[in-house]
Amino acid sequence: MGKRLKRLVAWLRLYWLAASLYGIYLLLSRPHNHGALVAIWHRGRLLLVQTSYRHGLGLPGGGLERGETARQAAVRELAEELGLRVSAEELLDPWQITETSARGKNSVTIFTLQAAREPAIRLDGLELVASHWLTTGAALGRPLVSHVRTYLIERG
Repeated sequence: MGKRLKRLVAWLRLYWLAASLYGIYLLLSRPHNHGALVAIWHRGRLLLVQTSYRHGLGLPGGGLERGETARQAAVRELAEELGLRVSAEELLDPWQITETSARGKNSVTIFTLQAAREPAIRLDGLELVASHWLTTGAALGRPLVSHVRTYLIERG
């Protein structure tokens, strides 16, 4: 979602409505979406986030904007969602998955960020409403977005 639209939705406090309308759009149009996420690891624990519009814990990140690479999108999304500034070179080991559902195709690239110290993050309280640092085992015991569960089983 563009920055202006996010600000308007936040100002109107209608994030749940925007997410619902987007869900309906996905069901009707069945697009092929491309996203970039970041698995931030610190001392054997992974940062998982809860969004206001999706059931299950996921990773910070989001969709690619026009002309943007997955790596560029991941850097941008970390800054927008968590207030975390990283360089593209810090994002390692890209892992990709494509899933098909009633909402269309979803291709996701997950990068790894090994944090030497636990990063200070800022949740906006609208899109991201909670965060958890969990070990792989603890994370697999929680409700997860499907691509995150697959990532942890295959790569975790």
